[in-house]
Order: sequence, then C-alpha cells, then structure tokens
Amino acid sequence: NNISEEAADDIAAVLSHNNKLQKLYLYGNNLQAAGAIKIAKGLENVSNLTLIDLSNNNISEEAADDIAAVLSHNNKLQELYLGGNNLQAAGAIKIAKGLENVSNLTLIDLSNNNISKEAADDIAAVLSHNNKLQELYLGGNNLQAAGAIKIAKGLENVSNLTMLDLDDNNISEEAADDIAAVLSHNNKLQELYLGGNNLQAAGAIKIAKGLENVSNLTLIDLSNNNISKEAADDIEAVLSHNNKLQKLYLYGNNLQAAGAIKIAKGLENVSNLTLIDLSNNNIS
Repeated sequence: NNISEEAADDIAAVLSHNNKLQKLYLYGNNLQAAGAIKIAKGLENVSNLTLIDLSNNNISEEAADDIAAVLSHNNKLQELYLGGNNLQAAGAIKIAKGLENVSNLTLIDLSNNNISKEAADDIAAVLSHNNKLQELYLGGNNLQAAGAIKIAKGLENVSNLTMLDLDDNNISEEAADDIAAVLSHNNKLQELYLGGNNLQAAGAIKIAKGLENVSNLTLIDLSNNNISKEAADDIEAVLSHNNKLQKLYLYGNNLQAAGAIKIAKGLENVSNLTLIDLSNNNIS
C-alpha cells in the first residue's frame, strides 16, 4: 500500500481503541522508524495480538524499543514478521528482550536485517523458551559461524521445525556440527535453506549426517557453498530417503561430473520434483 510514515498517526489512533485486535498486517509499506514508533504507541493497550507483520518497512534500530514494548505485553503472540527491515544487531537485541515472556511463538522472521553475531545470544534465549516454534527465518543476516552456533544451541529443545532458513549468513563449516544437531531432532522438517554459507564439502557432509532421520523434505537449498564432489555420497543418501522432495538447489558449487552422477542416483526414487538447479557446478 506504500502507506509511509505520514499515515501512521491515523492508523495508530484506530489501533488505540481496538484492544481486542489479534492480527496486524502492515508489511510492505514504508513506515520507517518514525512510523513504526507511532504504530507501537497505538498498540500500548492491545494485549491479545497473535500475529504482527511489520516486514519490509525500512524500520531501523531506532524503533526497536517501542516495538519491543508492544511484544512485552502480548504474550499470546504466535507469529512475528520483522523481515526485510534494518534492525541490525542492536535492534534485534531489543526485540529479543521484548520477547522474554513470550513462549507460544510458532514463527519468527528476522531475515534480511543486517543482524550480526553480536545479537545471537539474545535471539537464542528467545528460541530456548519457544519450543513450539515451527518456522525460523534468519536468512540474509551476517551471523557467521559464531552466531549460528549460538542459534543452534537455542534450538536444542525445539523439535517441531518445519522450516529453517539460515541462507546467506557466512556460516562456514565451523558451525555445521551444531546445525546438524538441530536437524537430527527435527524430523518434521520440510524446508531447509542453507545457501550462500561457504559450508564446503566438510560442512555439507555434516549437514547430511544431521538429516539421516529426516524424510519429509520438500525443499533443500545448499547452493553457493563451495561444495565439491567429496560430499556427493552423503547428499545422495539424504536425497534417497526424501521421496517427497520438490525443489533441489545445488547451483554454484563444484560437484563436477562425478558428484552430479551421485546426486542423480540419489534422486532415482524421487518423482515429485518441480525444480532441480545444478547450474554452475563444472559438470562435464
């Protein structure tokens, strides 16, 4: 709607006298920090929210305190969408503080917020007391290995994940053991996004080991990870017991012909594929 900050006062006025409000969708506007602060003020007396969507609003860290205040008195919250803003680590830490007493979250989206590893402890703390969590979107940040390890620790008691997005976080192979541990006790997982993380063959092998008991995957993204043919056997094994797979992204690695042959063998019993991407793999 491209509402922008100018309309925020009026929207906030509406919110202020609707204290039974349960779901608020304001995504894809251009509220910015100033508008988000006004919206938060309008929600001061609202305490029954189950869903908040403020994604893609160019909201910076300046609004995080006010958003956190809203979260702190909405402990029935189940879905929180804050992706595609620019909260950075400082803002993410404040949001996490606001979620300290929220324990019914099934979805958290903090993707594409330029969040560095400095916020990982606080995000992990939120995850640790939200064991009903099903979907976690943290792609497009800069958590690096240190941050990803902390996030994984926060997910130790979460076993109902159906979607995990850690795309483009510069994780590297160092965090692969910890991520694999999370995968190993989330056998309901359906979508896994780990593209753009420089896992390399060693990391991909560890991830594959973590997926040994996962058989409901419909999407796997291991693109742009500098994975060589050495990991192909392990990836093949994962594919062989996920016959519901629909989308497989392995582009931008270095599987070569030998690796691609193994991947193909792993897909012999998969018949629901709608997309396979093996481009840029030096396959002859």
